[in-house]
Amino acid sequence: MNITTQTVEKLTRQDLAAKVAADIAPGSYVNLGIGQPTMVADYLTPEQDVTIHTENGMLGTGRAAAVDEIDEDLINAGKIP
Repeated sequence: MNITTQTVEKLTRQDLAAKVAADIAPGSYVNLGIGQPTMVADYLTPEQDVTIHTENGMLGTGRAAAVDEIDEDLINAGKIP
């Protein structure tokens, strides 16, 4: 058996999230789950027209809130405001 060494591109968490976001079909409804998948929302564009469903049943959520947008009463499934 011949074993060859391949160079594997190492992806950062951000690279992986961007690739997943690019792979979601326009007009989709998706539940991204908890943890790393929540980062995918940060890479979706308005042109993709993707609707995100949360673990607690909300539709239409989006990217992570910027510092000046945080509402401590709204917390995602990963317990992040």
